[in-house]
Amino acid sequence: MIPRKPFLAAALALLAAAPLAAFADPQYTVTFVPPGFEPGPFDPMNNAGRVVGTYQNRAAIWDGSGLLTLNVPPGTGSGINDHLDVTGRVFSTNTAYALIGGNYVDIHATLPSLYYTSEGYSINNRGSVAGIADPFVDEAVRGFLYRNGHSELVPTLGGDFSFALNVNNHDAVVGYASNGQGSVNDPFYHAIIYQDGTVQDLGTLGTGERSLGYDINDCGQAVGWSSIGPDDSAIHPFLFQDGKMIDLGTLGSGYGQAHAINNLGLIVGESGATVESPLTAFLYIDHKMIDLNAITTLPAGWHLATASDINDQGQILAIACNGPNSEDCTSVRLDLVSAVPEPSAAALLAAGLALVACRRRRVRRARA
Repeated sequence: MIPRKPFLAAALALLAAAPLAAFADPQYTVTFVPPGFEPGPFDPMNNAGRVVGTYQNRAAIWDGSGLLTLNVPPGTGSGINDHLDVTGRVFSTNTAYALIGGNYVDIHATLPSLYYTSEGYSINNRGSVAGIADPFVDEAVRGFLYRNGHSELVPTLGGDFSFALNVNNHDAVVGYASNGQGSVNDPFYHAIIYQDGTVQDLGTLGTGERSLGYDINDCGQAVGWSSIGPDDSAIHPFLFQDGKMIDLGTLGSGYGQAHAINNLGLIVGESGATVESPLTAFLYIDHKMIDLNAITTLPAGWHLATASDINDQGQILAIACNGPNSEDCTSVRLDLVSAVPEPSAAALLAAGLALVACRRRRVRRARA
């Protein structure tokens, strides 16, 4: 066995000697989802490429070839894990549920009675669920984490509301919460990570007043968007790691959002001049942002406008439109072409070091 410290030292020396070594840009093919199938909003794809969503008012799973309608009450399918457990919302009661190990769980029953509606957004491999609960009048929406048969509300940052949009396999929740600043009709809010009863304010980029967290991987890296100035005229995607919010930039525009990150640190999202302008889906890899349209084989006239999820196999869930200004849009899954050039030895080593760094970040958080 090679001692860890000498191995890491040799690895770093090799990387220093080959600073330009990097993964080759991936290449993708596209598969359109079936007509009428609508994937979930935040965490709809698992590591096998199966996508949960809603089809004919029922939760359903699409595996790339066919649809499986789930044996749950009519409603939505929003999140799926690697065991094919799902979460979503029941239409008749407008409340959150989970289907775990084939057993139906009424998550709403574990919430305080004050909250009369709820929805599950994301479910991890432990069966823990992140979502939101909406109370009666005079109260605001609160995020929740359901685990081990109980639900806990996600704290705010001193304001009225919190949202829980995604949960990783260590029960760390990402979302956003109001901080008590701004006005009643225009409150400020920041991206947050909630874990073990503690909420962490991720802050903003520059002098921005608002940020939002969409996804968090098992390394604790989170992504989302932040305004970069006090007027919110420019919004950039961010990566939060090691206690810092990093501006990922845009595809040469003033607007961007990062929607998902996998355990290898690959990030997907959208970029455009403004939120109202035509958007372009991106993949952030090897410290650079790539237009997904440039590396995907698409039918003539189609354009990838946004990417909403990426799994550890590199598969991407996106939205394609028939023309950049068209309203004829549908969800698609991007699959890696099998004959992708392999990375160099130094690049593979870099990937290994990234996993080591991931473990170290987890250890540091556990000791904090």
